Amino acid sequence: MDGSFNLAGKINVGVDYFDGCIRNVNVQSSRPMELTRLLEGKSPNEVVQRVPLLFGLCSCAQTIAALTAIESAQGKPCDDKALQARKLLLLAETTKELGLRLGRDWLGSAKLLNLPELLNWFADFRTQLSWCLQLNPCKPEKRFPLPRFISELEGMLENITGPNELQFKEAVYAQNQTHPIGKAVADLSDRYDGINLGPACPEMDLSSDYLDWQLNQSGQSFCALPRGEGGCFETSIWTRNCKRSMIKESGLLTINPIAQRFLALLLELKAVPHRLLQVDDELLIRSDKPGFAWVEAARGALIHRVTMSSHDGDERIDQYRIIAPTEWNFHPQGTLVSMLEGVRVPEDKAADLVGKLILSVDPCVAYEVEVN
Repeated sequence: MDGSFNLAGKINVGVDYFDGCIRNVNVQSSRPMELTRLLEGKSPNEVVQRVPLLFGLCSCAQTIAALTAIESAQGKPCDDKALQARKLLLLAETTKELGLRLGRDWLGSAKLLNLPELLNWFADFRTQLSWCLQLNPCKPEKRFPLPRFISELEGMLENITGPNELQFKEAVYAQNQTHPIGKAVADLSDRYDGINLGPACPEMDLSSDYLDWQLNQSGQSFCALPRGEGGCFETSIWTRNCKRSMIKESGLLTINPIAQRFLALLLELKAVPHRLLQVDDELLIRSDKPGFAWVEAARGALIHRVTMSSHDGDERIDQYRIIAPTEWNFHPQGTLVSMLEGVRVPEDKAADLVGKLILSVDPCVAYEVEVN
């Protein structure tokens, strides 16, 4: 079971195992889907204040999605400086979330990442850019010290990525037992050797028009169980990184899918310093329909949609809808089911396999696995 505690509910995964094979995977979520009702009837400023209180995990992404949706509905998008600051915050929060997942759940006793230092880094980062997390933000006179934050992050990540790109690749490809990352890849490859997983769901790439239409037609039921006309999708660290050359090359070297997903997390973290430097090129925030926001959060695409009305100049939220990445990634017919059902695995490895795959897809809530 995941060690984190979150009031947002839990993912329960029941596995039917018989005669050496996973016969059925039942994914159930107890995530409350009615929290957005607490935002309806409120003013835009009240919503912006309440969102990070209701959604404590990835609160920057949730707040930025709320701001983008409301500003779009008002026809008052933020200026370029505020947009840049928000994108920097999204990358910093992603770094914090992926770093916590890596340090707590993947590296075990290997203390390659100083988590308190990472949390302090992010807290300072957020404090200095907190001005952009409000409607109609005004840029402060003090300049944001981005080079310092990038340098500090590179120092924190050096034990993981190493100072040399070639050494990093050699450690992964050769599964070098003397290199901590090479050893982690080797351990994952050995643990699941000979276990052939099914295909993952394709990357979620639906149009804003389709999502807006579904939210109009189906409302909260679509937020809880989103899917496209062709089936289920995934939006995750994996879908952001699976086309990288190093991932493709690792497949040719028969590194198994769980180890590849672990590698995708490493590659995303490794790329953050450069992405912070080139943040203007990042497509992390989109709004191509009034009241609609698409934000790339740590665990995938986060959708917010609002409708508003004004009475005598008093603006109020009429309807608020959110689709979080976890609802795509842990759909009852989603990636987890597609990859696990029909897989032959020794009985003593079944629960461990399911748990590691859940980690690799990365839910935003606690989870529990039961094998019967």
